[in-house]
Amino acid sequence: MKILILGCGNVGANVARQLVPRHPGLEYVIGDLNAEAAAKLAGELGGNVRAVKVDIGLPQSLEAALDGVDLVFNAVGPFYRSAVPVIEAALRSQVDYMDINDDHDVAEKLLLEGDYDARARAAGIRVIIGCGSTPGLTNVMARLLVDRLDKPTAIHLSTVVPFVPGLLSPTVIDHMMHITSGEVVQFEDGKYCLKPGWGGRRDVAYGAPFGTLPSYLIGHGETVTLPHFIKGLGEVSNRIGFFPEEGNEIWRKFVDLGFANAEPIDGIGASPLQFMMHYLQSDAGQQATSVDLSGVPWGVACRVEVEGERDGARIASALEYHIDLPTEEKDGETADPTPTCARLAIEAFIRGEIAGTGLLSPEVCLDAEPYVKAFAQETGARVIETEQVIKDHLFG
Repeated sequence: MKILILGCGNVGANVARQLVPRHPGLEYVIGDLNAEAAAKLAGELGGNVRAVKVDIGLPQSLEAALDGVDLVFNAVGPFYRSAVPVIEAALRSQVDYMDINDDHDVAEKLLLEGDYDARARAAGIRVIIGCGSTPGLTNVMARLLVDRLDKPTAIHLSTVVPFVPGLLSPTVIDHMMHITSGEVVQFEDGKYCLKPGWGGRRDVAYGAPFGTLPSYLIGHGETVTLPHFIKGLGEVSNRIGFFPEEGNEIWRKFVDLGFANAEPIDGIGASPLQFMMHYLQSDAGQQATSVDLSGVPWGVACRVEVEGERDGARIASALEYHIDLPTEEKDGETADPTPTCARLAIEAFIRGEIAGTGLLSPEVCLDAEPYVKAFAQETGARVIETEQVIKDHLFG
């Protein structure tokens, strides 16, 4: 089996670092526009890994890289720019595809607007989107809770992180501005709708040491895929928040001042978004956006809440994970759970556990309980599960 890993940034490189030693008998290709970075990573990983230069903007470059490949894993973000070109190339080359897409409009285009499912089936391939931590793990956690109900009615997802924008890469800043501005896809009253990004505040009760923190609507793949694949839901929402609260206020100013705008400004040749992508990493940007983090948890919390019915009772259940952030940076290491989540999905593919063809998402193609257990064991994440009976008798 030959696997092409596109992108050797944080996620792509760490997926490769985890995958290659565990499956040394496979062939691997590292593809990136930066040929030097791809070659360096391939050299680090060993003899069964080679590097190629790939420009995802050029169909011929993609198709050359896909020649002889069994699976392409796309880690080139932001996905609202990269996902569709690579998927189109995978369809033409009849190569199975997997990514960590976390942009709502990509999921909407693939699932709700185009004929991608039919085209993938006709090509005899699987196009598996959103196999990171969120979306990805969050979808599987939702499925795990849904399967314990007779009738699921609502899913609410939320994440909180400390406000340290200087730690975000330019690509992540691009993505974050994209999903928190303009109108974003949510699911209400049994149908898809658009809501203002960074609106719809909801105070979410996370487990200790986080406590109750505000979160705001974002555009993410889960609000598209979950109601598409899990029938009968009336509501699916997704939110994110920073702590302390001052971080949310600063981010609100970014959104309101138009820093998500990707149109170049006359006379300077750069857009507000391009400026922001680099400003936040500069010394001046880090100093201007610095907040007091003393006394707050140095970690990330992600919570999945599912409501529904079981045995005539209304149930509210939740799964939540907490991951500590490192106190210092180490080369080749990351606290981001996304590479581990993606690697677990790739391993399910390698083992032949992802059956069928067409357009898929983790909630329909991964075995929920073993996946969540493996994630917790391998990352050291603390997983908290709660359940509450809201009303004992629905019908009398």
